[in-house]
Amino acid sequence: MRYAAALLGISLFFTACTTDAPQATETEDNEKQTTTVEAKPDFTIKPGEGFGILGGEMMRTDLEEVIGKENVRKSDFHIGEGEFAPGLALYPDTPEEVEVLLDDDGYVILYQTSKKDSKWTTEEGIKVGSTLAELAAANGTHFKFTGFDWDYGGTVTNWNGGKFDGADFLIVLGYNYEGTPMTEEDTQQLLGDQDIMSDLPAAQRYEIAVVEIMQRY
Repeated sequence: MRYAAALLGISLFFTACTTDAPQATETEDNEKQTTTVEAKPDFTIKPGEGFGILGGEMMRTDLEEVIGKENVRKSDFHIGEGEFAPGLALYPDTPEEVEVLLDDDGYVILYQTSKKDSKWTTEEGIKVGSTLAELAAANGTHFKFTGFDWDYGGTVTNWNGGKFDGADFLIVLGYNYEGTPMTEEDTQQLLGDQDIMSDLPAAQRYEIAVVEIMQRY
């Protein structure tokens, strides 16, 4: 089910400055100086709403209207297990690139960002690269995620009644493979198809961070 979201346009504002003329014949003194100010892109991720001005109930033409055709490109969306679905890339080949999954009618059903140096961030400061502790603090409580090293590994499955609960706000976590090696005991607790609480002592011993942020409709 797609939820309704407000479609906000990017507007240009003009400020005119007029100089008083001492004589009616001095038309050059009556010329208006106009300054154009372009609104800056909004890279705020808004859980439950969207990515900046990008919301639900939008099609490719809507996206092209609000961010420009040059910033929208057709692209396949990886849905896991080697499968792909029709999608788009917004701001392609930039740190702010957003992958878009479309439904059968061409409407957006999911936005996703996965580049660490991106400007996309929530008001709480959650972005790609945020730590497990930072995510728990922003949510207001610990949460549940799946074990690592399989197609859906590291996916937050339950916000445990926290701030992000019920917002269709999806996070995928990853761990630093080049960091502290996992002990045999910890691999049993952290890897594979199982649910893990973010305050599990084993999870605190490794560099676990946000690798994907998504908003679903």
